[in-house]
Amino acid sequence: MILCTTMVAIMLYLDRVCLSILGTSIKKDLDFNEVQFANLLSAFFWAYALCQIPAGWIGDRYGPRIALGIYLFFWSLCTGLMGMVSGYGLFLLLRLGCGLFEAGAYPLANGIVRKWVPLSGRGTASGIVAIGGRLGGAIAPMLTNFLAAGASDGWRKPFIIYGLIGMVGAIIFWVWYRDEPSQHPLINQAEIDLINGTNHVPDSSKPGFPNFFALATNLSLWLASIVMILSNFGWIFIITLFPDYLEKVFGTPADTRALYQSLPLYFGIAGMLIGGWWTDRIFRLAGPRWGRSIPMAASRVIVGLSYIVCLFLGDALWVTIMMCLVAAATDMGNPAFWAYCQDVGGKYVGSVVGWGNMWGNLGAAIAPQLFILIKSYHPDDPQAGWASVFLVCAVVQVIGAVAAMGIDATHPIKMDGDKSPSASF
Repeated sequence: MILCTTMVAIMLYLDRVCLSILGTSIKKDLDFNEVQFANLLSAFFWAYALCQIPAGWIGDRYGPRIALGIYLFFWSLCTGLMGMVSGYGLFLLLRLGCGLFEAGAYPLANGIVRKWVPLSGRGTASGIVAIGGRLGGAIAPMLTNFLAAGASDGWRKPFIIYGLIGMVGAIIFWVWYRDEPSQHPLINQAEIDLINGTNHVPDSSKPGFPNFFALATNLSLWLASIVMILSNFGWIFIITLFPDYLEKVFGTPADTRALYQSLPLYFGIAGMLIGGWWTDRIFRLAGPRWGRSIPMAASRVIVGLSYIVCLFLGDALWVTIMMCLVAAATDMGNPAFWAYCQDVGGKYVGSVVGWGNMWGNLGAAIAPQLFILIKSYHPDDPQAGWASVFLVCAVVQVIGAVAAMGIDATHPIKMDGDKSPSASF
C-alpha cells in the first residue's frame, strides 16, 4: 500500500513541476509575459491550498480508494489538456484544476499511512511516501527536457504523456488499494493485529464535516501550520524560480539548468529517509512531544544557514550545492509534520493534514510573486536582487524553528462536536 501511494506521489510531482521547466518555451510559443507566467505558477498553489480541507474531508469520509483514484484521474486529465491549449485563460483554468484535484493527494496519503502502518513506524512510512514526490520532482527536469526536444512546440508532448500515465495510474490504484487492511485479500489476521496494535478500538463511524472551531483554536496546530508556511517559503524557490536565477545571474545553459534543478530534489530523497528514521528514533527515545517538534525545528535552522551561505557564493555549482542542503534539510522535517497530524487527527487525519497543508501552500502561492517583487527593486543588478530573496528566506526560517519547538503531539484534536480542544487558545 505504501509503494502504491509512493507511485501516486511520483506522478503528482511530474505534473506539478513541468511547467517551471518548460517556462521559457511556453512563454515564447504562446507569447506569455513574465506576470502571466508568474500567475500560472501561483494559480496552482492557490487552488491547491484552498481545497486542502474539503479534499481531505472527502477522503476521510469516502475513503482513499475512491477519492484518491478520482483525484489522480482528473488532475492527470487537466495536465494532458494543458498540452493542447493555446490561450492564456484556458491554460490558467486547467492549472487551477490541477491544484484543485492534487489538493487531495497528501491528506489522503497520510490517511493511508495511519490505516496501514503501526504508530511507531509512521515517520518512516511518511518519509517513503514523500520520497515519491521528490523522486518525481527530481527526474522531471531532465525527462521533461528530453520529451520536449526536437520541435518549437515540443513543450506540449510532456504534458500529454504525463497526463496519459496518470490516468492509467488512477485505474491501477483503484484496482490494488483497499481502505482497510481487513478488506484486502492478501492480508492475514496477524498483520492486522500488528498494524492496529494491542489497544485498538475499532471505529466504523464516518467522520462528519471538520469542526473548524477545533482546528482554528488549536495552538499546536497553528504552530505546525506556521512551520509549513515558512518551510515552503524556503523550498518553493527550487522548483519555481531556481532555473530563472541560474540563467539571469550565471548564464547557465538550459541542459545544465535542468541538471542543477534536479540535484536538490535527489538530496531531498535522502533527507526524507533520514527525517523519517530520525523522527521515529526521537519518538522512541523522548516520546511524541519532542519526537515531532525537534526534527521540524532543527531542519529550519539548517535551511536558514544554507541561504545565508548563498549570500557569499559566486558560482552556480556552489549555490546548487547549498540548494541541495536546503532540499535535504526541508525534507528531514516533513515526516515529523505528517506524523504529528496522524497523532492528533484520529479519523479526521485528512482534514488535519489539509489544514496544515493549506497554510503551507498559501506560503508557496505567495512566495514566487513576493520573490519577483523583491528582486524588482534591483533592476540593474540581478545578483543583488536574488541576494535579497535569499536573505528573506533565511530570516523566516528562524521564526519557523521557534514555532516548531512549541508543537505538542500529545493532545489529540477533538473534532466530534467538542468545542474545547486540548492545547487551544
